[in-house]
Amino acid sequence: MATNGNMCIGGWTQKWKLSPPDSFSYVMYGMVTSLDVLKTGGGKGPHIPPIDTGSTKALWTYGGGLCKPEGYPDAGGITAIVDATVNNNWAGVDFDDECKMNTDNIIETMKQLKNEGKETSYTFIAGWDYNNNQASQAIVQKVANSGYCDRFILMCYAAAMWDDQTIKDNVGPAIEKTVNFTGNSKKVILALTPRGLNQQNLDAFLKYALDNDLGGMFIWNFSLLKQNDLATIVNTLLHS
Repeated sequence: MATNGNMCIGGWTQKWKLSPPDSFSYVMYGMVTSLDVLKTGGGKGPHIPPIDTGSTKALWTYGGGLCKPEGYPDAGGITAIVDATVNNNWAGVDFDDECKMNTDNIIETMKQLKNEGKETSYTFIAGWDYNNNQASQAIVQKVANSGYCDRFILMCYAAAMWDDQTIKDNVGPAIEKTVNFTGNSKKVILALTPRGLNQQNLDAFLKYALDNDLGGMFIWNFSLLKQNDLATIVNTLLHS
């Protein structure tokens, strides 16, 4: 049954001084892709206070595209992530696992963040590999079983929105698997990108979110989102 109850909207930006739209509940800043030193590709780290976003919860993103090295966080990195979050009053950390991170240490970091009252999310590419590789599914299931992750964010796009057939083949199955692992559809967030977004694929994503009673929708690089597309998302998920 389609519903829009208790949905939220959020997104990521690499512009550290950019405030999100008023309709956003969450904003993620980053991406902190040099995992061993907690720095972005431009040399900026998370050891700074978040900008004032009003009622929006501001998280920083550990990981992302081209993150390195693999196998992080290590034991020392757990402490560094927690300290950077607590000492600078971030609302939490988004773990964007695109470089074979250390799942056990992600879970331990999430545990310590929860002990500090912080929020956590696990972001991953939910495409062909996830839908057809049991090892990839096992990672998500392990994080879900820990009970320390607030949201699971499904990146269902690449450099641009997938073509219609790829969306049809992957988005529904990925949602079904992740909802099954979490046991709570509201913990599952569907993510899209403004690049290649059109009325047809936007409508498809909104339908997936509604029909599966998801937690909401996040937008990569939200500053590029057209105002009419943002209005469609807001009106569909929050106001209809």
